[in-house]
Amino acid sequence: MAKYGIEAFKDNKPVGYPINAKETYGTLTFTGSEVRNKFIYVDAEGEVHDEQNAQGTWEAKDTGQPESKYIMAYSTKTLDVMDIRVPLDFDVDSLEFDQELELVGAVVTIGNSEKEQKVITRNGEQIRTVPCKVFPVQVEGVHVKDSKVTDQSNQNQAKNDQPSKAKG
Repeated sequence: MAKYGIEAFKDNKPVGYPINAKETYGTLTFTGSEVRNKFIYVDAEGEVHDEQNAQGTWEAKDTGQPESKYIMAYSTKTLDVMDIRVPLDFDVDSLEFDQELELVGAVVTIGNSEKEQKVITRNGEQIRTVPCKVFPVQVEGVHVKDSKVTDQSNQNQAKNDQPSKAKG
């Protein structure tokens, strides 16, 4: 049964909820990208595991294989930079800083996370870690709405079209 009317998993897979990205996030502007590699964990006996143990004592080793790829974009509605998961074969090198983006096939999933929260007590302020829900965005693709290179070339062409005044 879904808690609060939101079902997080179905058939052991996260449930994706389609969203209207333009309405939800406003204009998105590209600010950077990140590739996260897959890690394996090695215990004291040298045995390899896919996940860290509860105590966090196993040694983490980077496999060098990409596990997920993200682009970072500034949202005019949330007034913050957000991570957007893109397919592994997406070419992030073709994007330039400050380009306006349009998300294709955007869905959100529900995940559990923790956040730090400031709590004021009789003994002063404390920072506590509290559980929370997060809604990561995943997309099928990204379209670039405008290109700064195109804008610059149009401006240069307009300057060249103006007649020059002769000194006299």
